[in-house]
Amino acid sequence: MTATLLQTKLYRPTPRPDGVSRERLCQQFHTGLWTGQAFARKLTLVSAPAGFGKTTLIVELGFSVLDAPEPQFTIENLTSAWLALDDADNDPVRFLRYVIAALQSALPEVGREAAPLLESSAAPALEEALASLINELAAAGCPIILTLDDYHVIHNAGITTLLTFLLEHQPPNLHLIIASRSDPALPLARLRARGQLLELRARDLRFTEAEAAAFFTQTMGLELRPEWVAALEQRTEGWIAGLQLAALSMQGRADNQAFIENFTGGQHFVLEYLVEEVLQRQPAALQQFLLETSILQRLCAPLCDAVTAAAESSATLAELQRRNLFIIPLDGAHTWFRYHHLFAEFLKSHLKRARADMLPVLHRRAAEWCQAHDYPEEALHHAFAIPDYRYVSRLVVDNWRRIYHTGRLDTAVRWLEALPGDLLRQSPPLGVAYGWTLFIRGNYDQIAAYLDDITQAFDHMVASGELPVEHPEYNIILQQVILLRAIVLRHQGDVAGAIREVEHLLPTIAELQHTLGQTIADMGYTACYSQMGYNYAAANDLARADAYLSRVGPHARACGNIFSLAHATLEWTRINLALGRVERAEEICRRELMLAEQPAYANYPAFCLIQLALADVLRVKQAWDEAESLLHQGLETARRSGHEYYLAQGYLIAARLQHAQGKSTPAQEAVRQAEQIAAAIHNRFLDEAIAQARQTLESQAAPAQPLIEPLTERELDVLRLICAGRSNQEIADALFIALDTVKRHANNIYGKLSVKRRAQAILEARRLGLV
Repeated sequence: MTATLLQTKLYRPTPRPDGVSRERLCQQFHTGLWTGQAFARKLTLVSAPAGFGKTTLIVELGFSVLDAPEPQFTIENLTSAWLALDDADNDPVRFLRYVIAALQSALPEVGREAAPLLESSAAPALEEALASLINELAAAGCPIILTLDDYHVIHNAGITTLLTFLLEHQPPNLHLIIASRSDPALPLARLRARGQLLELRARDLRFTEAEAAAFFTQTMGLELRPEWVAALEQRTEGWIAGLQLAALSMQGRADNQAFIENFTGGQHFVLEYLVEEVLQRQPAALQQFLLETSILQRLCAPLCDAVTAAAESSATLAELQRRNLFIIPLDGAHTWFRYHHLFAEFLKSHLKRARADMLPVLHRRAAEWCQAHDYPEEALHHAFAIPDYRYVSRLVVDNWRRIYHTGRLDTAVRWLEALPGDLLRQSPPLGVAYGWTLFIRGNYDQIAAYLDDITQAFDHMVASGELPVEHPEYNIILQQVILLRAIVLRHQGDVAGAIREVEHLLPTIAELQHTLGQTIADMGYTACYSQMGYNYAAANDLARADAYLSRVGPHARACGNIFSLAHATLEWTRINLALGRVERAEEICRRELMLAEQPAYANYPAFCLIQLALADVLRVKQAWDEAESLLHQGLETARRSGHEYYLAQGYLIAARLQHAQGKSTPAQEAVRQAEQIAAAIHNRFLDEAIAQARQTLESQAAPAQPLIEPLTERELDVLRLICAGRSNQEIADALFIALDTVKRHANNIYGKLSVKRRAQAILEARRLGLV
């Protein structure tokens, strides 16, 4: 019988001497494999797409267990058998003959009774032959590992039935290893539930960065810089074939860095491999699905239905998973997926060459589905890819407020600045949106540059009838233009003019409630009250600024404008500190930060402004540890989300915090970082704040007191604690002096400062630079 079979299919390959050892996977395979008398697990399944090193791994697994490195993993008298499958093995009789031949290569006495049962020319007794083989294996008693490589070529249902029977009646001295590009139709769930299955999948087989480095050095003979290895490992997501193809491409090249920077799924070697090994092996309908959905950053069945104009995507995604076609689940429910990055690039490159005319159609379908299902960022991504700027403009206008309200400045700016500049100037809705992103960035001069064009375009739309006065959008745009004009006036020093603009606007907000609803009215009140607060703060009328800013919160929360809430809280906190209301400032910050604990607001970058504000309050209270923690969180979020203007303000808060702790060098560095940002922004208020911070730092020693009778050192100690909001009793406790002594010092301070009350003393001390 064996003379008619190819002996090379039974030959177990040997590990490459220059190969990368997969010790972590071998350790996983060894652990719990053998109980001392039997195999604890029936099956090890190595299931991953093409090019993930499945065969190389199972070769190493076999050799590692035969020559176990640690005594506890040693299996006495262990032997192994190997069978490399191909398309011709989709005949149950042939398959079983090869299985018997493989086992006989390790245990010659096994199969002597089973083999003759397959020789009947009429109807071979397959199940009887397999039952006989199982009995012979059990009688042999010798532990044996049988490896079936390339099992994905098997699609015969009869073979599936045979292998299922074997797994259900498997003798305890047999362990089965299957390597496949797709999951076999075997009772895996049952084996998994019983703890009889070890699964090694693509996520396990991917090379780590250390393994990738070893591969390039010892296998491919390339000496690459660590950062190059990291870039390739990230680019290929540890896909071994991708790394090998990159290495082949680099051999003989003079400039490896340039190649690595441009390495994509469109590279010649990668294309050739994926076309031959993956795409062409799939049914035509599946090829079409892969190409059409390759434009998606992430996939779900309904979205794929929309893009492909079909209705079977759920089943197709399940089939892609079963076939291990470079698809990666993004959630536990397996609702959302993505393609392996390199595979996606290859598919898109192939689609662009083969069906470029379909790209605008596919992207429009994706954009419309994403917009309809509340995924605005993905909708914009596909709209830009069409490209259809009129459609893009509509999507931006529909979605920018929500993004703005969360404080995700980088996203809003990316959308708007991707549009042609003329479009921003000629479209008032877009121009207004861009104006508010400039406000967040502190670029008030640029607002002025855009405002004239926006106003002219707005007037033209009204005059031409394109935007009638009675249209709801008319009032919204008009109010936004007025608010932006007030910001420009304030920045130019005309605070009175800014106040007049907003005062005239406030009475009109109530009308919006009747015509456009409460949410739009709340948005109007949020903007007007906050801008009035900033105007009066610029006029140094802190009492009125405090009154207006105290009204912002309820309206901002009602309309979901968390950014305006956070911005107003930052300014309101500064005003309360200036008024000596330290406890009130802390209460305000902590109350608003509680919103961040709600799941709906958990990832809003806007809260970084409140973290920075609270850090400043805690500086005054000398709660150094919590202040440092909040400062770090706020700075990191501002940096990550593109809030350069508020990052600069955070650096100034950091400077004050470091200075208060006597840390001169870090304080100077924080001011320097704020100055670097200010140089690119040209914001008068920021420049003034930096100048004040620099002046404070340059007077490290106690400043000369501009008083007829200077304060004593003890009086300065008491004054600092008064400004920190401490009560007389708390001051007495902190300085270890009597309460009456504190009162006497306080009276002396009031007299020397020519004030009568505590709040006045705080304001005068800050004005004179005494604290």
